[in-house]
Amino acid sequence: MDSIKSLLGDKEPEKEPSMWDDLNNQCSLTFTQRVIGFAVCAALGLLFAFLSLMFFVSPTTFALLFTLGDILMVMATGFIVGPVKQIKNMAEPHRIICAIVFVASMILTLVAVFLDWVFIIVIFFILFQVASLLYYTFSYIPYGRQCLRGMCSSVVSV
Repeated sequence: MDSIKSLLGDKEPEKEPSMWDDLNNQCSLTFTQRVIGFAVCAALGLLFAFLSLMFFVSPTTFALLFTLGDILMVMATGFIVGPVKQIKNMAEPHRIICAIVFVASMILTLVAVFLDWVFIIVIFFILFQVASLLYYTFSYIPYGRQCLRGMCSSVVSV
């Protein structure tokens, strides 16, 4: 069909590629590379998450390992769907607040760890990060956030 259009001179004007198109083209991987990237990041993310449990008595080490595990898990899903799609999914109107809170909680946890903030603040940021991780994860499940709110309200009301 394109050859017929070009013979008739009916060419569509080419649009200028956007920044997202450039990023998507530069990050194009084969299916095998995506699966390998996902497997490596997911395995390392789970390893860091489980290692963090071994250091539960040391909040700063726990926070650092747990946060690195979360970052690697987000990167793992980015390998499957691609970085542009990952960012667009995180920026959807019903998920953007969850994503911002989750990313902010990871950043605040790392800042608290690297600047040697007070012990109780590090623990607060760990709890904040776990809660935001749950809420962000449940935002991908249909009616997941409503279910989580219902479970939390039934626990609090008791």
